[in-house]
Amino acid sequence: MHGCSRLFPFDNGAAPNNGIEVVEQMNAGLMESGFIQQADTIEELAEKLGLPADALVATVERNNENYDNQEDPDFNKEPFRLSPVRKAPFYGIRNTGMLLATIDGININSSMQALREDGTPIEGLYVTGNDSGAFFSGTYPNLVTGLACGRTMTFGRMVAKQLAAQ
Repeated sequence: MHGCSRLFPFDNGAAPNNGIEVVEQMNAGLMESGFIQQADTIEELAEKLGLPADALVATVERNNENYDNQEDPDFNKEPFRLSPVRKAPFYGIRNTGMLLATIDGININSSMQALREDGTPIEGLYVTGNDSGAFFSGTYPNLVTGLACGRTMTFGRMVAKQLAAQ
């Protein structure tokens, strides 16, 4: 399972966004170019990625513990999003982080203005997109490809119209 670009069919039978054969073809080229590293142990993978082996081993052990308990107190993932990392070969990439969405987001009013803790709007600060209004509170909807983009564009247009009318 890979975020909203799921590789396998959903429980309700809906097709995945990308088929596994597409991913396998992409991965072959990325392995040849050295972007994806393959190893027989977590320690070897850490070395290939330039990471501290003890930290990566501890992270994998914690991930497996969360999977075994079907609970993720670290990131609050739903149990169906958890998977074990136990069977070699192991694969990894050295990459930078990127944030798609927060679960809670920034509270907004119907004019898309960011709100203070007391509920009053912050003048001149408007928020649209994945992190506005706790839209993804509780979960990220895998079955609605384009939902975030459509909402972001719609709310952005609404803000632009409000500002143009001022």
